[in-house]
Amino acid sequence: MTSDLATRWANTVVPSWLYRWLMPAVWLAATVVTFATTEDVPCTEDPTICAPDPAFALTLVPFVASLVLWWWRPGLAAVAGVGFFAAQVCYDGGSVVPEWALFATGCLALGVWMAVSRHKQAALTAEPPRRPVMVPAARPLGPTGRIVVAVVLVVVGAAALGVMRWQDQQEQTHVRRAIEQTAVAGQTYDGDLELKLPDGNRRVVSVLDNYEPGTSIAVLIDPADDDWVRLRIEPADHTGWYAVAGGAWLLAIILVLRDIRRRRARPRRSWTAPGLPVRVSPDASLDFVIRSADGDVVLGLVSIDLDDPSADDRLSAAIDGLDDEEEDVPPSVRDEWSRTVSRYDGEALLVGELAEGSWLTLMVGDTALRPAGPLRAPRRTPWSVESFVPLDSQAEIEARNAWVEPGRVDPARELPTLPWTVPVEAPEWWLRVALVGVLLVAPAAGGLFASWGDWIPAIGAVAGGATLLRVLGDDVFYRVVASATELRIRRGWFDAVIDWQTIDAVEFGAGRLTLRTGADWHLIGSLGKDQAAGVAAVFEALRIRARSGLPATPGRRQLNPQALVEGGFYLACAAVVVLVRLV
Repeated sequence: MTSDLATRWANTVVPSWLYRWLMPAVWLAATVVTFATTEDVPCTEDPTICAPDPAFALTLVPFVASLVLWWWRPGLAAVAGVGFFAAQVCYDGGSVVPEWALFATGCLALGVWMAVSRHKQAALTAEPPRRPVMVPAARPLGPTGRIVVAVVLVVVGAAALGVMRWQDQQEQTHVRRAIEQTAVAGQTYDGDLELKLPDGNRRVVSVLDNYEPGTSIAVLIDPADDDWVRLRIEPADHTGWYAVAGGAWLLAIILVLRDIRRRRARPRRSWTAPGLPVRVSPDASLDFVIRSADGDVVLGLVSIDLDDPSADDRLSAAIDGLDDEEEDVPPSVRDEWSRTVSRYDGEALLVGELAEGSWLTLMVGDTALRPAGPLRAPRRTPWSVESFVPLDSQAEIEARNAWVEPGRVDPARELPTLPWTVPVEAPEWWLRVALVGVLLVAPAAGGLFASWGDWIPAIGAVAGGATLLRVLGDDVFYRVVASATELRIRRGWFDAVIDWQTIDAVEFGAGRLTLRTGADWHLIGSLGKDQAAGVAAVFEALRIRARSGLPATPGRRQLNPQALVEGGFYLACAAVVVLVRLV
């Protein structure tokens, strides 16, 4: 696909700011205008105003859907907006509300524009020649998270109707036993309605209408339940559960249809299909960016997964790791991540219809990238287009790691006396002084504020002291001790205990040392630049000598003195506060 054709394709895309920002703003404006201009009709003039209304509850479903779906399924949001307007016209007996007519017109125009845009995109991508490609059979999906959530939503909808039915039955029982009395309206300090009953009792109730103090109101009282009282013209309304059930079932239907689309895009048989040449590359968002064949024009993003779950996990971990850009990652690990990602970066063949909302399959060599979601074009605002964060290439990774100067580790011929405390750089003297100061000042400050009744500053003093204690303790208590069978790394509250047999490789460079254990690694820092090589040699010798052929002990964690100090700090703070309050 050439850049010229890709540019024409991109120009057909509906700007996302129209449906992600403009239409929700119009919805909000229409809602505000409706509430501001609607006149309240007293229940005494029209009893149906305060009566249960299932039709109104059901109209809430398209009302809410016409807002929340714009960010997820804009086409359905447009349909919901038109549907709500039609329901609103029917509900109001044929009268048209201007603000909602404007909103529905926008929804209709935007929906038609999206349909036309999709048709143009499909027509444009039918022009260039395609290459035949063999697409292998996809692995079965099995139950997905969408199906599980859809089942839960169906149950939630049924439970909502069950709760409504139970509440209606309870209400009918009260109404059958109720007797009618006349109460006098009053008002509490909070503005709630207070009813004075003929027997002198007073009840505070929540009502829809406004009642002037001193007004006589007909109420229903249940002699068997002193807490139950209802205004005659305001019966209990539980029809809101219709909206809950309708919304849950609508969302369940959307999830099921989306899952069906995904399964249809992953046939469990191999077939030969026409492939459109494009260029793909993984993005930091875990999606894949689709570009024109020369890489100049971005067409869109698509979420993919691989048929091999282990390969899919490795790819996700590599993308996450390269995106985080952590300095503590060993150079060899970053190189492995880059090599993993580079397998799926480059020329590809696109199988399917290249249009927004389509479910595409990408063939990178013999590997099929299966769609986990539909294609979407870059997000747009009137002043910018969504930018993408490319992951570092292998060359960039190598350039970044050049300063590390990784060295080849040869085992030491002579070992120090074991157990051996690794000579890490000693913490600054003032860190120990600051640690002692925090241990003394923070509990005293917390107790002082507590004696004054200022609990927020007291909690802040304890929390701030705990934070400083953790930061200072990580430097003051840091230790690395090597024995003949294991290595202990003290960091935080726990000592990481690592069996030498579980360590696969030792790497060093730039004053730090890394121990590889399977897919994990342990970083040992605060080493002098001249000491890193010597420490690595000792570790390599201990690692080789520990190979006895016996089962390795899994790594474990043990509490260390830092945990005792911080735990004692919390106990001291609690004791000081309790003593201050008691005295």
